[in-house]
Amino acid sequence: MDWLDTLEERVREAAAEIERLREENVSLSARLAELEEQLQSAQAEGDSEGWEEERQAIRQRVEKLASSLESLLED
Repeated sequence: MDWLDTLEERVREAAAEIERLREENVSLSARLAELEEQLQSAQAEGDSEGWEEERQAIRQRVEKLASSLESLLED
């Protein structure tokens, strides 16, 4: 039943990776919210160009992680 042991190990590894990605997703979402708040403050002061670029980069990273999580859950 060596194949079953291998399968169990792969499932455990996948579950651990999903958990890690979920935690990272939560962290990045919180960071995104923080940066969006800073962006709103900066826009009020007229300095939004730099924040907008960082916001977009973070948003793309969060969306990529969410997509990775979804594809892991579909398999």
